[in-house]
Amino acid sequence: MQEIIFATSNKGKVGSMHRHISRLGLDMQIVQQSLELMEPQADTATEVAIAKARQAYSLLRQPVLVDDSSFHIAALGGFPGPYIKYMLSTIGIEGIISFMKGKKNRQAYFLSSLVFIDGKGVEHIFEDAPYRGVITSEIDTYESETAWSELYKIFIPDGSDKVLARMNSDDHAKVDRQQLNSYEKFCFWARENLT
Repeated sequence: MQEIIFATSNKGKVGSMHRHISRLGLDMQIVQQSLELMEPQADTATEVAIAKARQAYSLLRQPVLVDDSSFHIAALGGFPGPYIKYMLSTIGIEGIISFMKGKKNRQAYFLSSLVFIDGKGVEHIFEDAPYRGVITSEIDTYESETAWSELYKIFIPDGSDKVLARMNSDDHAKVDRQQLNSYEKFCFWARENLT
């Protein structure tokens, strides 16, 4: 069985990866490991994910996955993009809701970039298409065990009437994304190349 380290402290991301692997019946084990990685300043989630994956691989010297996500708000000119982690740690979702007061355009989208570095040090990049939706006017207080971030309390994906925090796997399946997400792309690639 192939063992791959997922360098993240985010249990929601690891849970998502486990669900995709299980659904496809892949013979691999994803092991979560939290590493102290430097968060580079970059314009895209992909650039951040590549830099962090290289750091993780240099520390571990074994196959490693790193994910980085960005969040883009139309009314704020696409801000915060890859700076969402900093924005959440400073002003939080309360600050985002405050920024959105009076804004008619509440559209936003997530982008996720997953970088896998294999045992030979070769980088493989898997990127999402935008996961579009709208920002709510109020924070939902539901605490989800599978949420990747607090943004799940204020984001309703297109095709749904619920915030991400309240969506179960059936709800997610009903939302038409039309394209594979980065985790699905990795799993299909892994089925052909790693197992």
